[in-house]
Amino acid sequence: MSRTFYIVGAGMGAPDGLTGEARRALDASDAVFATARLAAVCGRAAVCPFDRLAAQAVAAGVQTAAVLVSGDVGFFSAAARLRGQLAPHGAVRLVPGLSSLQYFCAKLGAPYDDVCVRSLHGRTGSILGAVSYHKKTFVLTGGAQAAPIVCQTLADAGLGGLTVHLGENLGAADERIETGTAAALAGKPCGGLAVLLIEHPDAANAREPVRDAMLARGDVPMTKEEVRWVSVSKLAVQPRDTVWDVGAGTGAVTLELARRASDGLVYAVERSADAVKLLGENRRRLGGDNVCIIEGAAPAALEALPAPDCVFVGGSGGAVRRILQAAKRKNPAVRVVVNAIALETLHAAQDALAELGFAEVEVVQLAAARGRAVGPYTMMTANNPVFILSGKGDGHAE
Repeated sequence: MSRTFYIVGAGMGAPDGLTGEARRALDASDAVFATARLAAVCGRAAVCPFDRLAAQAVAAGVQTAAVLVSGDVGFFSAAARLRGQLAPHGAVRLVPGLSSLQYFCAKLGAPYDDVCVRSLHGRTGSILGAVSYHKKTFVLTGGAQAAPIVCQTLADAGLGGLTVHLGENLGAADERIETGTAAALAGKPCGGLAVLLIEHPDAANAREPVRDAMLARGDVPMTKEEVRWVSVSKLAVQPRDTVWDVGAGTGAVTLELARRASDGLVYAVERSADAVKLLGENRRRLGGDNVCIIEGAAPAALEALPAPDCVFVGGSGGAVRRILQAAKRKNPAVRVVVNAIALETLHAAQDALAELGFAEVEVVQLAAARGRAVGPYTMMTANNPVFILSGKGDGHAE
């Protein structure tokens, strides 16, 4: 017997929210299976826990069976998992439904073609980067990342004044849609089924490189933009990376890293109180809300930090070996870049990378010069040459 399994997007979980195609698929099925939350969508649906849906559909032994999933089958859906479980037993057909993004934005009268979409439902991670670099961010919340907790995270990062739209139990009789500030909504109870649309009209442009002229500097040394861009490129930062910037100074490299790790977090470690103050000012100027400032000296200040995917060392205070060792201990495959101006720092970094077993070690010397007007002429003024060392952990913990 040739068998067919429909995985049907049930939209918000109400019968009147089904598409015509979904209704036809349910009508054509000999048996229908759903979790308790979606049982009302089809009066004859057999109710079972989610982790038993596929097994029950297979065990039914009928020619055509349907399984209901919430929302749309292609939008952060359980459909892919169910498809893998059902495919060995017959043909699987996916039937689209109304997603929470579509439903919620329609209720708000807001277009969603320019929305950044993220899910924190049953996941770890931070929303700060997405909000920092997008004017509108839609978030699926739940579990440890419930809507009030996400709003509190925004408030703790200085974004408590942002406008947030909350949708709870969408499509249900007790549907709640409320608009307020992040700080206000953080203090209000909310159930587990909720979404947020966060507005940040002054969001930074993650695609724009950080230029020296954008930064407050004072008397704190700053890595020049040409060196920053090569150094950050060598680190190959990925969007969800956890990054350490050790010896962060003014935050010039920090903020460049934060734009690359736009869905991750950057920990800026700096021991100078004056530099920490400037770092905070530059974070406010350039919108790097996914930057966590850690005031303290490395390597001691690194002990409480999460394992890094990559590490930039712009200032080591003579502790470059211990800094690299601390990073490799937390992540044996960590990617690192060390900047050195003095030959002694260069040699210390080379020795440390070799002794600690880093692979793919490269050394680049960058000597940039900038033109400046002298009357009718352009004269080139050289910056200090900088050594850029890069490498990757060999996978063996220290």
